Formats: sequence, C-alpha cells, structure tokens
Amino acid sequence: MATVGGVVDTMVIGGTGYVGRQVCDVLSGLGHDVLAVGRDPAKAPPGLPFAPLDQPDALEGLLTAVRPRVVVNAAGGVWEVSDAQMLGANVALVERLLTALVRAARRPCLVHLGSAHEYGGAPHGTSTHESTPTNPRTTYGLAKLRSTRLVCAAFDGGLLAGTVLRLSNVLGPAAPRSSLLGAVVRRLREALATGDTARLPLDAPLAYRDFVDARDVASAVASAAARPAGRAVNIGGGTPVRIRRVMERLIEISGAPAEIVERTGGRRARDNGDWQRLDLTTAAHALDWAPRHTLTDSLDWAWSAGQAP
Repeated sequence: MATVGGVVDTMVIGGTGYVGRQVCDVLSGLGHDVLAVGRDPAKAPPGLPFAPLDQPDALEGLLTAVRPRVVVNAAGGVWEVSDAQMLGANVALVERLLTALVRAARRPCLVHLGSAHEYGGAPHGTSTHESTPTNPRTTYGLAKLRSTRLVCAAFDGGLLAGTVLRLSNVLGPAAPRSSLLGAVVRRLREALATGDTARLPLDAPLAYRDFVDARDVASAVASAAARPAGRAVNIGGGTPVRIRRVMERLIEISGAPAEIVERTGGRRARDNGDWQRLDLTTAAHALDWAPRHTLTDSLDWAWSAGQAP
C-alpha cells in the first residue's frame, strides 16, 4: 500500500469499499492517477496511493494537499449498520464533502454514487426514469435521496460541476456478507468445503431486480468525470432479472449442492417492491454509456475473483 503524496487526478472516497475498490481499479487501468480514500488501509486497492479518512475535518486538508481534478464519492453505509450510522455515512459525510469542495481553491468535478433505492417501489412491468417521482420506504433510500438532493442543489446553484449516478444492484467480487450476492456466495463456498447441501433462503420469491456489473459502474464513473451531466443519471443493467434466477445461476457456476428455500411469508423485497428496471436513456445520451457485461459475466466474475467476505 502506497501512502498519498503530491497532486492526483482522481480521488475516490470510499475507495476501500465494495464498489469503490472496483472504481479505483478500473480508473487506474484507464490511466487515471487515482488516490483511494477510506477508513481501513488494510482494504486499500493494491498498488495505489491511499489516504485515511479517519477524522470529520480531514477532507478540506486532503483536498488542499492533493488538488484532484475529479472526486468520486463511493462512500456510504448500507449493510450491517444502524440507522444513525447510515445517516452519518450517507448524509453527514456528503454535507462535509460539499462544504470542503466549495471552499477548495480548485473545485473538482464531483461524481456522487446514489442509489435506485431512492425511487422506492415501482409497478410491475414499468421502467423507472429519472423523472419518476421518488418515494423511498427505507432508511437507506431516504438517506441516499437526501444526499442526492444536496449534491444536485450544488449543481443547480452553479457551485460545482458533476453527476449523480443512481446505481441499481451492483454485482462483483467480495460482496458484503449480508447482501444477497455475498450471502449466497458464502453459503455455496461453505457447502463445497463441507459437502453439505447449502440451504439458500429466498424471502421475496416473486421479486425482480435490475443488476449492474461493478466494472460497468466504474466505466460510468469515468464517463461522468469526462462529461459532467449536472443531474442524476440512472446506471443499471436495464433488464429485470428474477432474484431466484440469480441464485440458480450462482449454484450452476459453483457446482455446490444447494437448495433454494422460498419463504413466502417472509419480508418483502428490500425497497418494499417486487419490480425494478431502470430506464438508461439518459445515460446513453448524456454520458455515452451503456452496460457491457451480462448477468452471467458478472456472476462468473463474482464467483471466480471473489473471496468469502
């Protein structure tokens, strides 16, 4: 792990996280000079400069020291955190970041990673456009929407240039343990190790979700850095996929003995809806972006490259 020193092109806040690590890796591969910023240096992307974000007032000093052209905010609590921690990671951090960016002598372009959970549920068969009214029904969705509104207000006021990328469900290696992907991968690896049959609970058997590869997210970040849209833009796969199909495909890829156990009386899907498909028209027009990886590509990658968290 290299420590930070000197000017960098792109600073990725949350660069040690599930999505942020992939953003760092892809941007670095595209030739960007990347600085990963995060709380845990042990999780820093190998070979890249790293800076700790361990104090609330550290952002201004860091921006002054490295003077980035682009700041990517990939930070945000979602898994295994309290409501207070979620608000701190998704709202308070954004408030501090915006204050620091506006005060910076060189104001960077800001690419903020939002979430499709800001929309809430959607009627079956529909596509969710950026103009669709937002109606989040979870603390996470509410927190992400608050941060998106803060960032877009800065764009609208001419204080900053940039883009909010509203991400669908991201697939990639080393997914958090409590996420669908992370939990299924972990149980399948355990089944391979023990020879026992993995029992995979499915709480929302009728739910469809829009999935996007983490590498496609990273390419969208690169596009947004080059062509700031000044607004929120959907980033997803554009295709609704039944959650059960994701689990079945992972079982096939792993070769592990497994059984899917539907729990029809369990909780509903995480955003209180059973359908999700993002309209990607704006991403195509504003960012010249479209997803490249198929669901099978993403799950093959998640299984072969990832380790059990």
